[in-house]
Amino acid sequence: MAAPLSPLLTRNRYHFTPGASGGEIATIRDDDGQTLLTYKGFASIVGIVAALVGAIVAVTGAGAFAFLIYDKRPLPAAAALLLSVGFCVLITYIIPSISVTIFDSDSPAIAIAQQSHSVPSVTFSVAGADGRRLARFRRSLLSRLGRNRWVILDADTNARLGQAIEESLSRALVRKVLGKFARRFESDFRIEVMGRLAGVIRRRPAGNSAVDVLELSTESTTSLDRRVLIALATLILGSEP
Repeated sequence: MAAPLSPLLTRNRYHFTPGASGGEIATIRDDDGQTLLTYKGFASIVGIVAALVGAIVAVTGAGAFAFLIYDKRPLPAAAALLLSVGFCVLITYIIPSISVTIFDSDSPAIAIAQQSHSVPSVTFSVAGADGRRLARFRRSLLSRLGRNRWVILDADTNARLGQAIEESLSRALVRKVLGKFARRFESDFRIEVMGRLAGVIRRRPAGNSAVDVLELSTESTTSLDRRVLIALATLILGSEP
C-alpha cells in the first residue's frame, strides 16, 4: 500500500517562484506565502536562447507557409514548412536534458527525469518519494509551431490520461516572440484530465491576480495524483520560454 501523501501535497493552489534560474533554490508556496516545497531551478541560458530562436523560426516558418499557400504556391509552402520543422528539431537538441527533484523539507517528494530527447517528441517520467513511477509526460516537438501541448500518459503504458495545452493559438504565437520581454504577452495553460478541466497554470497577469500559479479543480483531479500536476506545472513554468 502506498504511503499517505503529505498534507502539503493536497492543496488546490500552488505559487511558484517566477523566473528561477539554473541552480537557484525555487519555492512552491501556498496562498499565505508558506513554503510547501522546494527545488533547484533548471533553466539555462543555452536552453532559453535555443528555445527563443526556435520560436522565432517556428513563427516565421508558419507565416511563410500561410503566405505561400494564400499565393497558391504549394511546393514552396511545403519546402518552407519542412525547413522550419527541421530547424526546430535541430535547435531542440541543443536544449539540455532536465532532471529535477522536488523536496518536502529535506525529504524528496517528487522526482522528474527526462527519458528521451528524440524526434518527434520528448518524454519525462514522474516518480514519488518511494521511487514508484506515477505518470509520464510527452511533448511533441511539432507543437512549437503552434500551441504547446503536454500529454499526460499512464506510468507504464501509452494510455492517455489528459493534457496541458496553451489557451489559444493566437496567444501561443504572441508568447513565442514577446512573452519573455513582457509578462502581459504570456499565455496560460489549461489542464484537462479525462476530458474535463482539472486546473489552470496562470502565467499572464490579470488585474491583481498572481502569476506562475497552479490552480486545481477539487472536482476534476480526484482521478489523478496531485504530484503529477505539480510536476507538470514545474516543467512548464521552468522550461518553457
